[in-house]
Amino acid sequence: MDRFRTLAAAFAVCTALASAGAVPAAAGDTVTLKMAHQWPDDPNDYAVLTGKKFAAEVEAKSGGSIHIDIFPAESLVKALDMHTALRNGGTDLAIYPYIYSAGAIPEMNLVLLPGLWKTPRDVFDFRKSEPWQELEAKAEAFGFKTLCWIQISGGMASKAKPIDVPDALKGQKVRAAGKMMEAALQSVGASTVSLASPQTYSALQLGLLDGLWTSSGTFGSYRLYEVAKFYNSPENYSIYYTIEPIAISMKTWKKLTPEQQKILVDVGQSLEQQAFDGAKAEDVRVAKLFADNGDAIHKMTLEEWKQWQQLFQKVSFPKFRAEIPGAAALLDKSIALYQ
Repeated sequence: MDRFRTLAAAFAVCTALASAGAVPAAAGDTVTLKMAHQWPDDPNDYAVLTGKKFAAEVEAKSGGSIHIDIFPAESLVKALDMHTALRNGGTDLAIYPYIYSAGAIPEMNLVLLPGLWKTPRDVFDFRKSEPWQELEAKAEAFGFKTLCWIQISGGMASKAKPIDVPDALKGQKVRAAGKMMEAALQSVGASTVSLASPQTYSALQLGLLDGLWTSSGTFGSYRLYEVAKFYNSPENYSIYYTIEPIAISMKTWKKLTPEQQKILVDVGQSLEQQAFDGAKAEDVRVAKLFADNGDAIHKMTLEEWKQWQQLFQKVSFPKFRAEIPGAAALLDKSIALYQ
């Protein structure tokens, strides 16, 4: 009887620990993790490819004890719900634009603030900065942790005329990248239109939209070069960038052993340079798609970037400070990195 009582008590303790997510995998067990992202399973998409490399290298480095199943094209979680799914454990891993979490983490609006970063290298170096560490701490407190930095540049395509400087915006109907940019564009005479990426092709085609800002990859994926006439390529400079790292749920992270955690971190960091090179190559590839279609290509100059930054410093930066007062110091630290 004592033996059965002991076994029953042990079983009850294990059950309670398991329900609390406190039992790490035993040695020799295979841990299967789910990774979600929003993009089609496109072999030309460097962000998708980085996710596949991450899964393969984690499995290899763990000797097969960690396996990652990838769910593309929002097949597991809708893009805007990624941060919530990570927090709740609905997915173990995700590749997604961190701006989607700004509703829950207001300070995350910083990552889409136009005029903050000048070059792709500025963005890549930001991942090692003090302001990013502060943002990362807020992300972890919310429920997810960054494993691999992935970024992408934002370009501008238009139909009626090139929009290379702020003065060209007057009277134009444009799609901006986020509310901080929208306010600035409106201040110089543009009207802004909110559209999901899949709607932009027909909007340009039908004249409902004169131009738009979006990421290099989106221009390619949605074939916007077919309905645009002018393209301002972000190969050298851009007024905004997007970061879309590989993140892990803190619920999942806490269930892993220290050895498993180290494997995920080591693999993620080892792929960051490849992802950065992939982002730059994507800018070049997409500019060629526009050129091959007969569109006029322009690469933003430093002088043009300065004109845009002056606009954003006047409108977008104060809007950020006013709407997220607790993040003013975070913005100041970020600006100081590039002065």
